[in-house]
Amino acid sequence: MKKLLALLLAALPLMGATAQEAEITSTQAKQMIKNTSKMGTSVHDPSVVYEPVSGRYYILGTMRGTSWTTDFQNWKNENLTWCTTTKSSATTSEAFVTPAVTKVMKGGQEVSMPAFNAMNWSGRNDSGWGIDGNMWAPDIIWNPTMQKWCMYQSINGNGWHSSIILLTSDNITGPYLYQGPVVITGFDNGSHSYNETDLSVALGSISSMPSRYSGTWTHTSKPSWPHAIDPCVFYDAEGKLWMVYGSWSGGLWMLELNEENGLRDYDVTYATTTNSDPYFGTRVGGGYYVSGEGAYIDRIGDYYYLFVSYGGYAPDGGYEMRVFRSNKPNGPYKDIAGRSAVYDSYVMNYGTGNETRGVKIMGAYNNWGFMTTGETAQGHNSFLTTKDDQTMLVYHTKFNDGHPDLGFHAVRVHQMFLNKNGWLVAAPFAYNGETTTNADIAGKQLVAKADVAGTYQLLMHKYKMDYAHMEEVTPVEIELTEDGKVTGSYTGTWSVTEGTSYITIKLGSYTYYGVIVEQQMDDRTIKAVTFSAVASNGVNVWGYKYRADYALAWQLNNQKVPVKAAQAVKKNIDLYGMSLVADNVELQWTSSAPEVISNEGKYYPIGLEANTDVNLTARLTSGNYFWQQSFTVKAQSETNAKPIVDTWTNDIVAHYDFDNASALANRKDSTQTAQLLRKSTTALPKIEDTEALRNGSVVHLNFGANGKESYVAIPNPLKGKELTNGATISFFVKRTDNNVWDALFGCTNGTAKLFFTGNLYAGFNDGTNWLDINNPNTVTCNDLGTGQWHHVVITFSRSKSAGVTIYIDGASAHSDKYNGSLNGTDVTAKGGFNYDLIVNHLAACDQLFLGNGSFWGSADARFDDFIVYDRAISLLEMMSLNQMMDRADKSYETDGIDELAAQPREQQNDNVVYDLSGRRVQVLKPGLYIKNGKKFLVK
Repeated sequence: MKKLLALLLAALPLMGATAQEAEITSTQAKQMIKNTSKMGTSVHDPSVVYEPVSGRYYILGTMRGTSWTTDFQNWKNENLTWCTTTKSSATTSEAFVTPAVTKVMKGGQEVSMPAFNAMNWSGRNDSGWGIDGNMWAPDIIWNPTMQKWCMYQSINGNGWHSSIILLTSDNITGPYLYQGPVVITGFDNGSHSYNETDLSVALGSISSMPSRYSGTWTHTSKPSWPHAIDPCVFYDAEGKLWMVYGSWSGGLWMLELNEENGLRDYDVTYATTTNSDPYFGTRVGGGYYVSGEGAYIDRIGDYYYLFVSYGGYAPDGGYEMRVFRSNKPNGPYKDIAGRSAVYDSYVMNYGTGNETRGVKIMGAYNNWGFMTTGETAQGHNSFLTTKDDQTMLVYHTKFNDGHPDLGFHAVRVHQMFLNKNGWLVAAPFAYNGETTTNADIAGKQLVAKADVAGTYQLLMHKYKMDYAHMEEVTPVEIELTEDGKVTGSYTGTWSVTEGTSYITIKLGSYTYYGVIVEQQMDDRTIKAVTFSAVASNGVNVWGYKYRADYALAWQLNNQKVPVKAAQAVKKNIDLYGMSLVADNVELQWTSSAPEVISNEGKYYPIGLEANTDVNLTARLTSGNYFWQQSFTVKAQSETNAKPIVDTWTNDIVAHYDFDNASALANRKDSTQTAQLLRKSTTALPKIEDTEALRNGSVVHLNFGANGKESYVAIPNPLKGKELTNGATISFFVKRTDNNVWDALFGCTNGTAKLFFTGNLYAGFNDGTNWLDINNPNTVTCNDLGTGQWHHVVITFSRSKSAGVTIYIDGASAHSDKYNGSLNGTDVTAKGGFNYDLIVNHLAACDQLFLGNGSFWGSADARFDDFIVYDRAISLLEMMSLNQMMDRADKSYETDGIDELAAQPREQQNDNVVYDLSGRRVQVLKPGLYIKNGKKFLVK
């Protein structure tokens, strides 16, 4: 007759699907999630514009880089062409020599313009200068008065000998004709005479260059003059045409242009003050050589927004976008804290500097979604509101790919939204065809409040980053709980404004105002719930979680089920070791015979007289979606679950099961007891009774750095032994995280160390000779996954052929990367070391440790059934040890005392509560119990 704890009791019914639930099958899941690819482009300094005839959006950039798109996702390259007044097709060496405009209006009178040779101006003092590499950062706009496409092109030269010129065309791709200069920098009384510029046109007739333009064009102790690069041209709400330009040195300046000819409006005058000049216009940002370039201004809603790129455009240069706004096109522009974009002294305003002026829209980041290479140096952006009333942020970025000297760059497009305070925030992922507009954000609750709650990955775009060492921010985990709280890596509160998609999140002492929308993630067809928000300190945060149906689909496509149909069960099955690879997915297992195999997978063989079929049913849920599948396994009878060999119990000299917190005794020698210890202020290990798959209690060690270990000290039962046949260490471990350096096991004798870590890193060092097996710097071993129990067996032999052998969960594990030194000779293979040194070390140590003995610290992990043999056990003995120690109601104990087989329990009505092992329980925790002969579930 079969031994059953509750022979006549029915199993708990499975949780049924409700009317609101929808099933997702494995087949459907495979169809839902696909890889995506797009045709990108690498235009440098991209300026975006819409061409209505073709319906294309063009970006133009440095050195004639040009691409177009109709969907902001896939780009095609295009070529720009030039012309002159005499040639329909011109080279770059011909295009910027002779301006077409010879006269302009000033004060109602026609005045002559200089025949400004822009190419010669920039290159005359540099024999290595070439025009093809110095056509920088153009901006293009359609001028309805002129009925022309107007390109404002910077011709760069050394020593600030640069100019911004205007070229026009009937077609957006050209040919473009040089009209004349808009602003010129670097002039003097010598080789770059002011007489060659339009200075006298702007200021009126002058006999000499005003003294204020003498001296250096850049200085950290005075405001300085601008550099004629990086133009941005825009129309204001009244139809006036403006140009902002400049960069490091004197900062960003603004001129009003003439709508009739697209050049400077010479009738507009400017005062002579610190931040205003009759020739250069009005300073609207920077000064004193603070960083800042690539300005871009346009109007969205009630404000004009000024984007500026701070830092140096290199992967390790600290490039990043900052945002200011104004209700007037020519400023003043201020950030979210009311600070002006104009500086009154030099400061280090990016990188590790303390200056945090300007809203930081994003910065260097990595590990976001499916990102495998970090984005860095985002900037020199443009933006526009599309014909569908969506605002697109277009910028170029470089990458943290280990090659900062190569500097590969690519264009990225993120949609932007206005929060309820009128500040721009960027969508957390690149644009993937979403249709959400700012009107939708303000008037619709696009994500139901019930769907907002959940676990999110959060990215905080902080200020003060060590770009020189390629620092990048990476996501942390938070949870938005249903009752409006934020928990996890940050704590606080959250709320959504009813009837809108505005979200408010308080994290610590800062409140972030933003939007919550659905997006498709980069590189996959996964839909995600995302938020983007900004606080009063100018820091932006992004968050995302998979939408519930996609979370479940991702789980189904990537999970490893720990059981299969018809599997013969002879030991525990870690059912909840089935990794949840997606957040916000819950797993429930149900056994048809929990007295044989529990709902957690614990196997009870004692008294089981015949092999027994058990249905194990997995149910995954995410939001209102579910997946369910049953597996019929065959639990082996007690007779059929005997060990492979009986000798597995021979020569055990220590067994610590940690079941008695007050007396952690060795089951083989009760005079020997373990100690729970710590160094410094690290927390002491704890004895816990919370692990469903273990018998009794386990010991939980805490993480501790070197010298701050949380560890167990065990009297060494091998001390003083000859260990002719070597030794074996065995233990069960459940790691919290993937800590590859800190000790799981170790032992020391003076300065000599032997240790083992979560990377299966076995190391020995006696000060002269050393050996590393699986050093994390040379190999990555994933055999010891986190969040589930694993059985570790390490055998130590004196023979070179056997050496140190590592087994995980009853099978041989990685130990193929050897590095060391023996008597001054390099060791690169297993047979190159003298393993007598290691075995003798084991016999010389006073104590064995869990969580101590390495050069680092202690890992956060739980341990159970620490066993020591005074010999190296065989493969079959190791397999038997694994089988017999990983089950309930063990019929073979390491102390040689057999347990009596449990007898069928009679029906009782005494109101006593038992667990499924038949143990009396007084304090109920979540789980399955028996009372008066019937099972019940505590949730």
